[in-house]
Amino acid sequence: MGKEGQVETQSSMTKFIFYATIVSGCVAAYLMYRRGESLGTIARRTITNPVGSLVTEVKSAV
Repeated sequence: MGKEGQVETQSSMTKFIFYATIVSGCVAAYLMYRRGESLGTIARRTITNPVGSLVTEVKSAV
């Protein structure tokens, strides 16, 4: 695999991580909304730590 293949793979992985972070934040926000959290709390938690918010919400839902 040459330089071009590595750059393409790295770019694809970066895009995947970016979109996974966005989706996890949206899911966490939805779960917090269903639980009755205020919009300010939802925004603060999902913007500062979207993946951590999702983990916390999944733990509280189970």
